[in-house]
Amino acid sequence: MKKVFLCFIAFAFLSCSSDDGNSPIMNENAIHFNLNGVDYSLTDYEVMMSPTNIEYRIVEATFDNETKTLFFSVLEEETNQIDEFILIENDVYYSSDPIYGDRETSITTHTDAKMEGTFRVTLKDTNDRPLFTFKNGMIDIEY
Repeated sequence: MKKVFLCFIAFAFLSCSSDDGNSPIMNENAIHFNLNGVDYSLTDYEVMMSPTNIEYRIVEATFDNETKTLFFSVLEEETNQIDEFILIENDVYYSSDPIYGDRETSITTHTDAKMEGTFRVTLKDTNDRPLFTFKNGMIDIEY
């Protein structure tokens, strides 16, 4: 009888679940986004001041077996928007600028050590057809 009781307790303990088990785990210090239907979480990135204009901080992250590089710049310590947004795929540059691009970007925290924000960007071809669509972009990085 004691074994049955212990088995029952073990079963009850193991069958308990937490609501947190169904929640996606978001890595801290990462750039998260969905690109053309594929989710990415980039934890390997480089942050530097622009060598040509020290008023801009540049973030660069390579992904997809080093075939793609996300590159964007933000005015130093400004909480506004992403200035230049570029995707490099196999050495071909696709760019979206803040005035003419199909995009929504927001930098909410930008210090000498941390950047947070969101982005949604569609990079188009010369005929205005979407090539790359970034959705649900989140920036939460420290450097």
